[in-house]
Amino acid sequence: MNLSCTRRILGCEVDNYCFNLANMPKNDIIRRIALGILLMLLCSISFRLGYTNATSEIQETSAVKCLHSDSTDETNRFRQDVNAKLAVELDRLPRFFSSRSESKEISQFPSTMKSFAAGALRVSRDDFLKEYDFGVPLKKVPDDDVDAMILYNSLSSLPSDLKLRDTAINGVKDGDGPISKVAVSQAMEKCDTLNAVFLPLRASHAPGLNECYAFVGSFESYHINRWMRMPMFTDHNSKERKLDKDLPLRHVGRITLAKGVDEFTPPELWKKGQKGFLLQHFDSLKIFLKNVDSVLIDLKKLLRQRNVVKNNTVIVLTVNKGQSELLTNFVCSVRSKGFDAGNILVFPTDLESKALSEGLGVATYFDEKNLGTLPSGEAKVYGDPIFAAMMYAKVLCVLYVSLLGHDVLFSDVDVVWFRDPLTYFHDESNHDIQNFDILFQHDGSSQPRYNPFSANSGFYYVRANKKTQYLFTSLLYNGGLIRKSKSHQQVLVQLLNEHSSMFGLNVKVFDKVETSMFPGGYHYHMDWDTMRAIINGESDAYIMHMSWTENKDNKLLFFRQMGEWYVDKKCIGDDLTSYFGDNEVQDGELVGLCCSAGAIFSCHYSDKPSKNPCRESPKMDKKGKPFWP
Repeated sequence: MNLSCTRRILGCEVDNYCFNLANMPKNDIIRRIALGILLMLLCSISFRLGYTNATSEIQETSAVKCLHSDSTDETNRFRQDVNAKLAVELDRLPRFFSSRSESKEISQFPSTMKSFAAGALRVSRDDFLKEYDFGVPLKKVPDDDVDAMILYNSLSSLPSDLKLRDTAINGVKDGDGPISKVAVSQAMEKCDTLNAVFLPLRASHAPGLNECYAFVGSFESYHINRWMRMPMFTDHNSKERKLDKDLPLRHVGRITLAKGVDEFTPPELWKKGQKGFLLQHFDSLKIFLKNVDSVLIDLKKLLRQRNVVKNNTVIVLTVNKGQSELLTNFVCSVRSKGFDAGNILVFPTDLESKALSEGLGVATYFDEKNLGTLPSGEAKVYGDPIFAAMMYAKVLCVLYVSLLGHDVLFSDVDVVWFRDPLTYFHDESNHDIQNFDILFQHDGSSQPRYNPFSANSGFYYVRANKKTQYLFTSLLYNGGLIRKSKSHQQVLVQLLNEHSSMFGLNVKVFDKVETSMFPGGYHYHMDWDTMRAIINGESDAYIMHMSWTENKDNKLLFFRQMGEWYVDKKCIGDDLTSYFGDNEVQDGELVGLCCSAGAIFSCHYSDKPSKNPCRESPKMDKKGKPFWP
């Protein structure tokens, strides 16, 4: 007697149909169980009828012929096999339904949430971000083993593997948690769309701040609404603004800190009877809109005459008189190291810096109508009024060139090159970066106002397309907020966040730890391994940006002891101003006068990185440790 003959006799394929509940529809567990019970009853009845007919009434059918072909002993063995099979399957039924019942009790998401949460799995965060590069730098924490949770909105979005589907819906009792961990490819197999939400890591977030997250099934939103136990904010209670656990939760701005500081307060229309930042910016916009067409015509002509555009890219800087020495060092450094300065375009904001830029032999465009009223002095500290006012120039100079259809490498003047950075951005074989619309140096700061990108607005590459052109147009429209917040960078970062979500702007910020090509002030002051690699010639760095430094004087001293200063002393400060006099400076006239053939080195602080040992120099920071042992 063979098994196929037995199945024909029973009239029910036990293995392949009756008890294979996993192949039945799974949209509703209760319906599945009820259907299973019904099928089991029908199958049992069919089995009993077939069994009785087969063993008591010998008929001339194909099934009877199978029985007649065997001996009496074979017939007995057949009966024993069938009874054993039936016993096994009947024993399996109670355990199957019992396990389903237990699973229902530990299901991760009840039926009231199934419309937006049908199951969950977890994956390695690092593997997830490698597979899907959102351009966000990686946040490091102690014992860096962080997972990401994948939440599924329907049963059809779950992986096809039956075991994974079951654990996603019902969880697991053993292992290292109720949410099963799987490979990224498995978790994302059936996902038609992916909506990513970035949450702060507890170990690196504000200590003592108990945060909760509500996932609400309703109309979809791509924004966070933040509620805190805070008093109502007024113009007169700034000292009372702090977290108070006795107060009810109330709606606040999404970047409100526990100490009661709202990082984004709207600019005022009027203040103390004077025009506030909003109306001041309206006045600036009127001038811009009135003159933008003529500016673009003049600028296009200049770029063509000077042959500035190379590989459709322009290197853009802006400067005022107060930062003139840093511009001089940038240009002199580029020339001294043999790099091409031909596609540098400088936007000065006063006549003195215009003469300087022209004297250094680089293309110069002075937008006197829009920028001529900006202050000419140097910013004493980050965020002071002069610093904030100069941010308007940083917006316009990039917007102008982008509107002409050219890519822009924007750089602050406190940057030096080790290698030509354009070779990195123009490398077509580097497929990882070619799909990004805008790429930034990492700022290094983890302040909430810069999250999640923490992009540094002092060094970045932007491709000219409609997404980036509208980004910088939006930044221009937010000029009142830039004035209010005193930070071009924090407004730009939030627009990156918004435009990335709304328009699909592809943003990339190079990780400050894993990417050492574009180091800045964070590395100079805090990452001395990177600085030692640069000094020893073991680094792949393209540039050094002296950000995170309080003022121009300190930047100059740091560059000198890094061996990256190329400006003769007669071109520093008032000495250069007196040279101008009433004479018109000729194109390139200052290169021979101001640029040193080699780097000028001097020691200033023992607790700051230096190319050569500065052990005998004083400390800058009271608790500073020597850079050279």
